[in-house]
Amino acid sequence: MLREKEQQLSLHCLLYNKITDTHLLKRIEKAVDFSFINELLADSYCKDNGRPAKEPEMMMKLLFLQYIYGLSDVKVIEEATYNLAYLWFLGLNPEEELPDPSLLC
Repeated sequence: MLREKEQQLSLHCLLYNKITDTHLLKRIEKAVDFSFINELLADSYCKDNGRPAKEPEMMMKLLFLQYIYGLSDVKVIEEATYNLAYLWFLGLNPEEELPDPSLLC
């Protein structure tokens, strides 16, 4: 299911304050509005039935992380599990599950 509102509402999100404003991913997020991806693909997803879809914007950001850091499908998920900056960039709470690496190929 596509998200309707901003996620990052967990108490653990206070950890994101440790990421400096000069971090590459914060600068990219400030410069690029990725929300067009969900809008562009909204008609491709059924909101009423079927298994909930992974958010297209998050999946695209994972591919973006793969590209800029030269990571494999498995490695980007592994790195995002430990890297707060990656989780912040993806719009996930630290305790949330990441998608299976097989969804990226």
